[in-house]
Amino acid sequence: MGVKTLLKWSKQITPSKVEQLLRAERDLRKVKIIFDSASAEYSNGFRHDHTTFGVMISKLVSANEFRPAEEMLNRMKEEKCRVTEEIFLSICRGYGRVHLPLDAIRVFHKMNDFGCKPTDKSYISVFAILVEENQLKEAATYLDEMILGQISPNRVTWSLHVKLNNTVVQGLCTNGNLNRAFQLYLGMRTRGISIDAGTFDSLVKCFCKKGDLHKSVRIFDEMVLDGCVPDHGIWSAVVGGFWDRRKVREAFELIVVELMNEFVEHE
Repeated sequence: MGVKTLLKWSKQITPSKVEQLLRAERDLRKVKIIFDSASAEYSNGFRHDHTTFGVMISKLVSANEFRPAEEMLNRMKEEKCRVTEEIFLSICRGYGRVHLPLDAIRVFHKMNDFGCKPTDKSYISVFAILVEENQLKEAATYLDEMILGQISPNRVTWSLHVKLNNTVVQGLCTNGNLNRAFQLYLGMRTRGISIDAGTFDSLVKCFCKKGDLHKSVRIFDEMVLDGCVPDHGIWSAVVGGFWDRRKVREAFELIVVELMNEFVEHE
């Protein structure tokens, strides 16, 4: 970039002033001029900090200029500037936005190399990107990693965490990964994550279809214990499974229970 394009700074140049100018400018070309002009003041004692680097990276990501954004990360490391979790996540989310989940994961893995330990916010953000892209086995892997690292969601991220867990289990059922879905289901119960009706429905019907009546009945019982009322589709799946296995007595008992429940409801 030519010297003629650089700005003239007063002696009072500060990171907060540079950050303000960067945020206010929408033209990326001008944003780069502001940033580079401030960099030219290094000889006068100025230094970019994590706020000015963060805004610059965010602007680059918004314009899908991912390589320059990642080069900024390397520059921060060279200048011993603290790299925050949010800066990494801005790049991860950018890759997620353009449907490049593997690049999002690659950047996520860089965090430890920069001395930035991922929190529940990072894991759930990456988890959400993978779920959105239907990368459910990778999503399950990061869920396991989060659990092993004893990283628990906070009050803000908990509801999203619950939703994503249910989505992954249902997706694994749809894709035929029943054993993995069942393992995650058990983990959800252990960690007190509420299981929605759609997840129970997927698990019971898939295990009935597979012929694994032991697991389907177990999940069915746990569904009832959790206060989640089975609909007719789940009843039909379980009863049909018993009929297919010629277990007439068990099927009859289930029908009786359903009829009794309907009788009580109409009392």
